[in-house]
Amino acid sequence: MNEPTPLAAWREGVIHPAYVRIAIALSERMGLPVELQLPEGGRMVSVLDVLPLLEKLDVAHKPYLGIELGSLIPASAHGAMGYAVVSSATVGEAMHTLARYASMRNRFFKYRCESDDEEMRLVLEPRMPLGPLRTFCEIGTAVSVFKMIQGVAGDEAAAHMHFDAHWSGEVPLNVPMQMRYAQAQTILRVPQAIARKATPTVDAKLYASACRSCEEELAAIDGSLVSRLRAMMPSEQQDWPSLKEAAERLAMSPRTLIRRLVAEGVTYQSLLDDAKSEMACWMLKNTQLPMSAIAERLGFVDDTNFSRSFRRWRGSTPMAYRKSGQ
Repeated sequence: MNEPTPLAAWREGVIHPAYVRIAIALSERMGLPVELQLPEGGRMVSVLDVLPLLEKLDVAHKPYLGIELGSLIPASAHGAMGYAVVSSATVGEAMHTLARYASMRNRFFKYRCESDDEEMRLVLEPRMPLGPLRTFCEIGTAVSVFKMIQGVAGDEAAAHMHFDAHWSGEVPLNVPMQMRYAQAQTILRVPQAIARKATPTVDAKLYASACRSCEEELAAIDGSLVSRLRAMMPSEQQDWPSLKEAAERLAMSPRTLIRRLVAEGVTYQSLLDDAKSEMACWMLKNTQLPMSAIAERLGFVDDTNFSRSFRRWRGSTPMAYRKSGQ
């Protein structure tokens, strides 16, 4: 990645493992197998976790693969969000529902639903600087989420929608919407007459149940113990808290912290390793810091210990990883 990503952004989980597995299947189908170690506990996957896969697919130079990936994502991969969208009462409600819950599964972008007297708009905005990865990620996201709105509205209604794409017309989409490329933002524009249209799959009971599940999942992602711990690894003072220190900051005993982490399917050490691995990868890819400086920032006493741990995390030496990035 050519553009350094802010600390808070590159460490966040941004994509659901279900989508990553579909991308791995696409890579294997293309004869490009890649071994990807997904995080424990089913948590959202970070950019650095999926970077080896994106590099293997060469998406920076082949952004059109986003079309294929987005088309491969079935409604079931969207989980409760997919059920909430398709069971919405109207097309407009489906758009609001998607904007509310899409971040459960894909946080590369912010989703905003807005409207005026003429149209409703579903807007995609990057949450972080993605550099050469942006077009692929934006195409894959737009195709997968806008396909859901197309599904509840129908192709005839979709023909009256406008699809504003941020990317250029060199990567055209074969969709019934009226395409406009090289726009300031990626937006699905739906006339109000269509937004008010009832969906053929409306199901009030399913919608209420799916929305409850979505709210629970959002709360788990945003307020889980794992998320709170990852936010302090490292702290603003760049220190790496021990289990005892982390427990004190969370106002609980170490024993309680261990027990709650077991319930979420992870260990404190695995979270610490994940955070250090991600930070090491980012510094190796985006800075020219010497190994000794990186080792020190990660809390290692010397380069040897850092190199040994990095090989365990990523299967290569720090120097080999840095060279592969170049």
